[in-house]
Amino acid sequence: MDMLLKIIYSASITLILAALIHKKKYLDKLGIVGSSIMAFTILFLADLKWLLLLITFLVLGSLVSKMGYGFKKTIKMAESRRSLKNVLANGLMAVLFVLAYSTGLITEQMALVGYIGAIAAANSDTFSSELGMLSRETPRLITNFKTAKTGTDGAITVCGTFAGLLGSFLIGILAYALFNDTAIFWTATISGMIGNFADSLLGAIFERKGLMNNEHVNFMATLSGGTFAVLFYQLII
Repeated sequence: MDMLLKIIYSASITLILAALIHKKKYLDKLGIVGSSIMAFTILFLADLKWLLLLITFLVLGSLVSKMGYGFKKTIKMAESRRSLKNVLANGLMAVLFVLAYSTGLITEQMALVGYIGAIAAANSDTFSSELGMLSRETPRLITNFKTAKTGTDGAITVCGTFAGLLGSFLIGILAYALFNDTAIFWTATISGMIGNFADSLLGAIFERKGLMNNEHVNFMATLSGGTFAVLFYQLII
């Protein structure tokens, strides 16, 4: 009966969340399906506090995407609704940490820290890219600091970097509020930036050459952020 109640509980919250996402137009139809599967998995195998972190990323990401939308549209960088590819690229790594814990591959604490690190990386990268392109600074490639056009893969700005720090900081604040762990706050904030820089490096080295696409780079960024988080957390506790 406990199992049945948990299925009903998880399914109910997932359906409510899907309806809200559809109403707010955060995701397209396939994106809603993908995010719903992720939400149910997280609720069923972990709990609501874990899911709140992912929901926060979705909401914050959608909000910053809408900032300066007119300008982004003129440079063909606007994105009104995120797709299934975006959902998988930014959220799959977090879900994999949950699955790894549920199958006994890693401890719950390792899964939680890796999960938070992956989400912090995704949020940091989203803040950097969406807010950084609004800056009047001339972007520079992270590999050699040569000037580049706005939107160039692997190009960064000071404004975008600080925006990325804000993105990971916000996830860190929420993680601290939910789990009352100062080490998790620092881990989220720093690992988010590590994933952000990994995204820029991979973009400059591989995506610009057509060896990886944006979704591959985003996934690797969350992998970097999550992995670093697990290692860093062990060092500071």
